[in-house]
Amino acid sequence: MEWLILGVLGFWLLVSVIGAILVKNPVHSILFFLSSVLAMAGLFLSLGAELLAGLQLIIYAVAIVVFYVLVITTIPWEKVKKFEGVYKRELIVGVPIVVFVFCLTGYMVLKGRLAQPAGVVEDNVREVGRNLFTSYLFPFEVASVILLVAMIGAILLGRKEE
Repeated sequence: MEWLILGVLGFWLLVSVIGAILVKNPVHSILFFLSSVLAMAGLFLSLGAELLAGLQLIIYAVAIVVFYVLVITTIPWEKVKKFEGVYKRELIVGVPIVVFVFCLTGYMVLKGRLAQPAGVVEDNVREVGRNLFTSYLFPFEVASVILLVAMIGAILLGRKEE
């Protein structure tokens, strides 16, 4: 039964990601992105990582999607819609990289060395908090500053010229 749940959520995630990449309407792309975030949170829940599922929903589904909507509303889409082609050079470079990463990940999954637990953790939240505020405090604060600068930049882009 667990494999069926993982399969359905994985298929949902793949369809959502492909939809987010291929649709031309930016609002539909955000909706596909939100769908992929929900599928990923479901995968985390099915694997027993409740904290990651909650963080996925709080951070991505709320904060990042709102930020994307703010950016979409500030960009003049008349200028962007002038180019309706396909990025051929990026496609030529990107497809082999994606195939390589997919094959490498598949190999690691088949060998069973992708996610070997280091030990049993009694309290998931306490362990993540301890690691976040001891070993990873500086990267956490850098990410906070980057998000703050991005929010200020979005506000400056969104205000009306006088």
